[in-house]
Parts: sequence; structure tokens; C-alpha cells
Amino acid sequence: MNRRISQFTLVVNDYDEAIAFYTQKLDFKLVEDTILNDQKRWVVISPKNPNDCCVLLAKAVNENQNKAIGNQTGGRVFLFLETDNFEKEYENLIHNNIKIVREPSIENYGKVAVFEDLYGNLWDLIEPVKKTPFCTTGILMIKEESLINLALKELSKLQKYSREEIGNLIFEVQQSIENPREIVVWEQFVDETAFQNHLKSKHLQNFLALNLVDFVKGFPTKLI
Repeated sequence: MNRRISQFTLVVNDYDEAIAFYTQKLDFKLVEDTILNDQKRWVVISPKNPNDCCVLLAKAVNENQNKAIGNQTGGRVFLFLETDNFEKEYENLIHNNIKIVREPSIENYGKVAVFEDLYGNLWDLIEPVKKTPFCTTGILMIKEESLINLALKELSKLQKYSREEIGNLIFEVQQSIENPREIVVWEQFVDETAFQNHLKSKHLQNFLALNLVDFVKGFPTKLI
């Protein structure tokens, strides 16, 4: 089952001034601007393209909504703008005279600065630390020829569940043609922590408990 947050609402004072700020100063894309009635429009913006999580700009129409403008999270950072070029994005903020609330700093998770939009909402500008994927290769040997079919079936199940792990990028299982008992497992995880979580996973422990294979050799590798 695939699910994602497609969009969320940002309460604004005026459609056109909000569109101008986010598209001209933050370089967002105007995805949709549809008139629904004399007072209401369906205005959607996105930092990159319509397939990303979008922001629905909703004009405040009563006192309670007006109070929420610029303060939808009670003064905490509300939105997080992730980039792969922090310097360029930050230079754009300065060029457009956007208020910097917290100067750039380097944290263990990446480069970050806090800025205000035209309504006072706080944004984090973040360039995450680039993580090197953790790769391993494992050589397994099915214990007996009579166990080959069962082992392949269980390895297929292990592959399915391992690929569903949040930190898994690649989990390939291949069988040697020369020796059908020999199995090669290629794994790639977002980082070593994700790999260690995989080693503790219930589906891997259940597979090992079946005692169908011997571990011949395993070694970390790197991308070239």
C-alpha cells in the first residue's frame, strides 16, 4: 500500500501577494490557480514539480483564520525546504531581502538556516548531509540439495520483506549456475545503521532460524 502526503494548507492574507512571494522570491512553481467562486480560489504551489508535496494557499475568510496567518505552529518552525545547493538558495534569500532568523550553521544532519516568509512563518532551509550507501555482498551455501527448492522459496520471501525496509536500496538474491546450492546476496542500504537494523529484523531472524543455509563469506563493498 503506497501512501504519501500530497499537499497541505497554508493560510494566507491574499492569493496574489502570496503567489508573487513564493514564485518570485522562493522560486516555487505555480501548479494551479482555479477560480471556485467570487471569494475562493484553488491555488497550489510546489518547490519543484506537481509530483512533489504541494502547498495549498488558502485565503483567510474569518477572524480565527486571520489569527492563524503566520502562526500555524505557535511560533515554531513550520516548513522545511530541502535543497542540494544551500549556498545558492541562501544567496537567493539574501538577494530578495528575506528575513533571516537564524544564520547558517552546520549540524550533524547538514547545513541549516531559518528564515521568515512574508507572513512570518518560520522555514528551515536545509541541505542534508550526503550519506554514502552501505553495500555488502554475502555468499551462502544451501546445506543440502534436497533443501534447494525450500531455500529458494524462503530466500524469495526474505528478499521481498527486506526490500520493504525503509533503509533498503537494493536486495538481490542470485543462484549460481555452476553450483545450484551457492547463493550470492547483494545488499545496499542508505547507511550502516540501516544495515544493522536489517540484521536485527524479524524476517531475517525467521529465515536464519530455518537453518537452510551456511554463511560462507561476507564483505562490505563500495560503489565505483
